Amino acid sequence: MDRSTLDRSLDRSLDKTIRLLLVIAALASLFSPMLAHAKRLPPPKVEPVVHEGVRYVAPNDNGRRGYVQAFDSKTNSLLWEVTLFRNSINPSLEEDVQHVYIESMRIENGKLIVVDEHAGLYTVDLRTRAVSKPAKAKH
Repeated sequence: MDRSTLDRSLDRSLDKTIRLLLVIAALASLFSPMLAHAKRLPPPKVEPVVHEGVRYVAPNDNGRRGYVQAFDSKTNSLLWEVTLFRNSINPSLEEDVQHVYIESMRIENGKLIVVDEHAGLYTVDLRTRAVSKPAKAKH
């Protein structure tokens, strides 16, 4: 094999390698946003609300269920617990990005107002413990 034939063969091999690397880089850039968005931030810390001797907390423990617990402020004993929402988890998708957590709570007119991360607004009647979801929260 003469020198020019060898040079052309090396050039073709180098061109194929460069093309392969470009294809790999293009595919990696397509999939990298999916990988970067696959994990979520930790659940928000929701400050407890105290009203008339009762402390209301939103544990935000696993993202599959949004619930509130009521504790006696003096004895710290659990008085009651109410589920506001449940999240159905699609097994073919990354689980943690499907979680929804409670973001804030406040007392208003004898009701506990709870807002989730997607601006879902829930009210809990503190007397009856009835839960309603009337609308999206206003920002």
